[in-house]
Amino acid sequence: MPEFFLLIATNLFLLLSLVTCLLDTRFPKMLPYVFEVAALAGFGHLLISKEFLTVFGEQMRFWYSFAYLVVALVSILASNAYILFVKRSVKIAQIWAGAITFPSVLINAYFVNQYYPFQTNILLMMMESGFLFSAILVGAATMLLRQKSLAKGSEELE
Repeated sequence: MPEFFLLIATNLFLLLSLVTCLLDTRFPKMLPYVFEVAALAGFGHLLISKEFLTVFGEQMRFWYSFAYLVVALVSILASNAYILFVKRSVKIAQIWAGAITFPSVLINAYFVNQYYPFQTNILLMMMESGFLFSAILVGAATMLLRQKSLAKGSEELE
């Protein structure tokens, strides 16, 4: 069902609201509320979609669900760009990109690719390779950061 994309996008807006609230010194004060209103719009969109299920075809439901998902992903990218270019916080922008932007885009690209009208073997193989590569990359980065923090902690003890 294409409404799955609405649920994912609504969860992404709620995630953005929570994370921007936690990083309140780096974002405008009203931004978490804007993301919450966008999430409420997604829930309203789900209710409307349920009522007009017979009127709209599956392609129509897919395209407006996909458009809402694209808006959520663009909001994540815009938040990352805001941290990087406006606040000039490279480290937090890198953490944001690695923890929120890259996994969100990759997972949602995988789900859109798995939607049955778009299934092709080449794209599926590329997505699975991307998941494997990202898992290896995240594991290696975690190991390196852990080693640096352990080395830093042992220097502070001496």
